[in-house]
Amino acid sequence: MMVQKAVRDEVSEQFIEDEFFEKGNVGLKIRQVLITILAWLGFFLPFLLVLFPILFWHNWAIIFDVFNLAIRIFKIMDDFLFIALPLILIYLILLTFKNNRRYKKVLQKEITYDEKTLEVRKEVVEAFMTERFGDKAFRQSQKFVSIPEEKNLSDTCIRDLYKDSGVDLK
Repeated sequence: MMVQKAVRDEVSEQFIEDEFFEKGNVGLKIRQVLITILAWLGFFLPFLLVLFPILFWHNWAIIFDVFNLAIRIFKIMDDFLFIALPLILIYLILLTFKNNRRYKKVLQKEITYDEKTLEVRKEVVEAFMTERFGDKAFRQSQKFVSIPEEKNLSDTCIRDLYKDSGVDLK
């Protein structure tokens, strides 16, 4: 079985950048969380308006009035969704085109990593592998390798190497 090396361009196509998950951007995170909470409240509000009088009733006449109110609320929601869903669909299609264009024009041409840090990390890993398993030519010439248990890498081995050499993962 031949292992193919991934070209840097191919690898960069697989990653997506999102400001929400980067460090900082507190304003963006707060805004998006508030919008999400408001959307969920908007979703559950009609159900709460119907269930609240039923669960905490004092008079049967109120309950029948609640059903009329619920029917009116759902008719209003029906009209709203009939208008909103096509608008949302058009908006999402436009955002998709905008995102695809941005990806082709910006993200494929913009370097999203630090070349110096990458080179230092490569050197650190290569030095570690040479020390632990022999030189690169020898490692690549082997068709079958059996690694003793004491030479197995721990889960944080590479991360610790990067940290010790000053190019830790963020």
